[in-house]
Amino acid sequence: MKTASTAVTLAELLDLLDLSEEDGHAVGHPQPHPEDRVFGGLLLAQAVVAAGRSVPEHHRPFTLQADFVAGVPTDEPLRWRVDRVSEAPSLTTRRTTLVAPDGTERFTAVSRWGAIREDLADHRPAVPRPAPGPDELPDLVDRFGDDERIPRWWRAERPVHFRHTEAPPYVDQAPAQDHQSAWVRATGPLPSDPVVHAALIAYVTDMSILEGAFRALGSRRHAPGSRILSLTHTLTWHAHPDLSQWHQFDSDVQAVAHGRTLGQGQIYDQAGRHVVTAGQVGLVRLA
Repeated sequence: MKTASTAVTLAELLDLLDLSEEDGHAVGHPQPHPEDRVFGGLLLAQAVVAAGRSVPEHHRPFTLQADFVAGVPTDEPLRWRVDRVSEAPSLTTRRTTLVAPDGTERFTAVSRWGAIREDLADHRPAVPRPAPGPDELPDLVDRFGDDERIPRWWRAERPVHFRHTEAPPYVDQAPAQDHQSAWVRATGPLPSDPVVHAALIAYVTDMSILEGAFRALGSRRHAPGSRILSLTHTLTWHAHPDLSQWHQFDSDVQAVAHGRTLGQGQIYDQAGRHVVTAGQVGLVRLA
């Protein structure tokens, strides 16, 4: 079922991550969005690619700290300035900034990249929540594809399977709780490029991490007047997962106060290893 012009296939997303070079900038293109602003996950993903193309080939991302400064329109190219903040054999730092035509900044991210050390200690005590397997759960398009109460963006096909373990609080109030879980996986084969794999992780972590705010307060994500607006996003890679395989994404909301909410998420591979931690601060309006 394909219900919306805002649907983006995996092949289309991979094309959007294939940035070109122009006048010293990395240049990408937006994906369609019904609110005429670029999806934040795409900004995170392109920021990872822009930075990753400038670091040594054997370096992998360790951390990313991003700030959404202003809304980004969908009708113009995305021009990324990459600043080489630091260089070292084992660690590099990059600042990627989305620059508007008038020179103002719309988004910025600082990422740290480095060599992988398999000989050092490894301690990751976090474990995934008990959850049904992905084969037992529907994608969003299967749950809501024909439900016109939900904006098309939220019920369109996506480049990744996104399967909530419980029905998300879109139009019906869910039992009060401050957490949720979902299974994620790319909808098709992925290139072997580790930078693209890291970019896809960034993309999916912006999909639902703050939805728990609606669960916690017994509200509905798509009630008239409800809204979330991302302010800050962080990522920490403990390993470098391949989203051509299923991964469990557990998230919880740690606070909702004064119109702001703080969420944190953990991604686990199918063996239960904690591979990525994500965090997000956003403005939230509950109807």
